[in-house]
Amino acid sequence: MSRLLVKCACLSILLMASGCPKKTAKNNLSADRIAAAKLAVDTLQATKFEEAQKIAKQVLAKDPGNSQARVVHAICIYKKFMHNFIQDMQTNLMAMFRAQTINHRYLKWSFEQLDKDLAAVEEDLTVAAGDEKFFFKLCLACWHRDWNHDGRIDERDEFLFQIELDADGNRIPQGDPRRKPTFRFDQGDLHWAWAMISFQRVAVNLMLAYQVPEMSALRFANDNTVITIKMVDKARVLKARTLLLAGLEQADLARKSYLAETDDEGEWVPNPTQQNHPLPLPVDSALYETWRGVVTDIQKLIKGEEGISVVEVAQLGDHKWENPPQGFIDISGLLTEPGDIILNIGNLDRLDSKRTKQDVETVLKDIFGDKYVAKLKPTKLLWRLQRMKGEMERGEESLERKLRYLFWLN
Repeated sequence: MSRLLVKCACLSILLMASGCPKKTAKNNLSADRIAAAKLAVDTLQATKFEEAQKIAKQVLAKDPGNSQARVVHAICIYKKFMHNFIQDMQTNLMAMFRAQTINHRYLKWSFEQLDKDLAAVEEDLTVAAGDEKFFFKLCLACWHRDWNHDGRIDERDEFLFQIELDADGNRIPQGDPRRKPTFRFDQGDLHWAWAMISFQRVAVNLMLAYQVPEMSALRFANDNTVITIKMVDKARVLKARTLLLAGLEQADLARKSYLAETDDEGEWVPNPTQQNHPLPLPVDSALYETWRGVVTDIQKLIKGEEGISVVEVAQLGDHKWENPPQGFIDISGLLTEPGDIILNIGNLDRLDSKRTKQDVETVLKDIFGDKYVAKLKPTKLLWRLQRMKGEMERGEESLERKLRYLFWLN
């Protein structure tokens, strides 16, 4: 995976704070509000996150509806709690390898705190959602900070958010202003970022719904071992389903908003007619149609209207089956009536050697239980993946580029 894809990931983490749910009331940005938030915005651009947060809070104490101040505040607290969460995970991992056991209470607390923190950001962004005239300009590559916390600001920190390659894959020279673009975020980007927040919360809630097995069960596993990943909180799975549907709705609203745009300035995600987009990922109508199709496909899977065909999944790989495994995975059932996940090590090991139809079907029954069903309407999502695979095999587009688009468009 290229450094550009990594950069997109890093950018998204910080840009999530531009997201918001549906509009609730008109609360438009005015010249006075822009002026009031200017110091907070400028301080954020100067990489002074703690100070920018304080200034934004002062603005919001007088005017809670100032959308730019809300977004500054959201970005600052997001950056702060993500740093805390990463530290928690590092502590968890070190303790796990030292003691050869998992501190489930600490792990649970860390993820619960992350979900609360994401909800706190959402509270800020709910207000920003009401501003139909919202815009926000930011040069992320201009930030000057020790991002990897090694005690110094080196080239890795300086280049983290810079755009290093152009649309043709050629390296952009150092000092070229294209390396440090200023993005202008607006309503379409609000929906895009809200989808990212939702998908993050989906992952967090699924982590809280299941309990990771003890390390001893993994260390001493043999062909007779059966590992059970216990489902301990069904409500978290149901919450994840709700958040997933909300995120997909926001992703589709982003697509529609981008297509409706008529401006062309520092676009984060351009539509097919826009040319001013600093990230070297041009789009066309076909990409937007694929975007629409993928969102619709996943929505149907979650609602139970369609399922994943095991036959089609099997044929996606390099091995072509003469007698492929049958059946369907009921994604909707996994999210509405979740249960324990069973891993039979002996059955899994046989997949590496023989990989017969019967072995695959046995493993699917172990893992998915009664959510591995005989009949469902097949999703078109796998057909789209098969088409993409064909394009890569014919040299029409690389896997790297596919991954960029997949991440970039949520």
